[in-house]
Formats: sequence, C-alpha cells, structure tokens
Amino acid sequence: MERYQTSEEQDTREYAAALTRCAGTWLAEPPDAAEQERIAAAGKALREQRRRAVEFHQDPTAATLFSMNLFRDATFAPLHLERRLIAQMIAAQGEPPEVADPDDPAFVQYLRQAILSIAHARLRKALAAQLRRYLPRYVAAEDWQAAIALDHNAFRTALGNEVSPFLLQMTLEGLARYYEELEAGQEDTPPDAA
Repeated sequence: MERYQTSEEQDTREYAAALTRCAGTWLAEPPDAAEQERIAAAGKALREQRRRAVEFHQDPTAATLFSMNLFRDATFAPLHLERRLIAQMIAAQGEPPEVADPDDPAFVQYLRQAILSIAHARLRKALAAQLRRYLPRYVAAEDWQAAIALDHNAFRTALGNEVSPFLLQMTLEGLARYYEELEAGQEDTPPDAA
C-alpha cells in the first residue's frame, strides 16, 4: 500500500532542500524507504567499528582537520549553504573581515559567530539528516575513517550548539560562492551612463 506524505513531511522535505544547493541532485528529494534502510544498515555496520572510532577520536585536532579536508571534496557541493542563508548571515553579522595574515583569527571568529546566528535547531537537524544520506556510500567502500568522521559530524551538527567542521566547511563554501556570484552579477551589469 502506497503511503502519502503528510503536509508536515512535505514541509520538512522542502525546508531541507531549500537550505543548500542540492536542487537538481539526488538530495533534493527525501529518502525513500529503501534509502532509509540503507542508511540504517550503514549506521549499524559503523557501530561495529568501535575500535576505529576510538582511534579517530583520540586526537581531536587531527579528527577536525580530517573532517575539514573530507568536506572540501566536491562530493559534498550539494550541501553548501544556499545564497539566502548566506545573505541572512551577512545581514546579522556584517561583511566578513579581510585578513592578510593567515594566523589572524579574525575571519575564523567572524565565521563562527555568523554561523551561530543562523544555525538554529531545525536547520541543524535538517543538515545533519542530509549529511547522513552519504553514510552508505562510505560504509560500502569500507572507508571507515571517512564514515566515522561523517557520522560524528552529523551528530555534532544536529545536537550541538557548536560549529562542527561540516557546518563550518559548508558555510565557507557557500560564502565563497555567494561572493563569486555577486561579483559575476556586478560584472554583467552595464556601467552607468555618464
């Protein structure tokens, strides 16, 4: 028997898709029953990798760097924050500071504050759910370190009041694209007639 989506489920699906740049990708549609089963099975398989998970978490700095590098991959481009969210973030916190010194913490501090200004519980939960949809592919490939990082970041994103490496990287990529599009739009605009 076919099950129809409730208006709340439809609302949640549209909300999750509207947060990111996933339009036109497999992430734009909610997971069907088969995908939900694959996610659950991947989660179960990952729980059996307890020793690897303990090793991963022993060095939090290395775990964070690994996660940041993982989420830089183009595979996660559909989860980059979309333009409207970036605009809300800038409206709340102002333009990001320009820094010349790579050791200057001003940009990172700005980014963390800006993310916290938009990362409310519903947004966090929706982004974490979208991220977990990647879990089956990493488990199937037995890429346990990536699977552990992904699962841990989904957990931290959904339940925390912090800026997880996943949330940081998706915002950073969204911010970069926002300014690229803004610049391209300005270049397309004809100069004012004198």
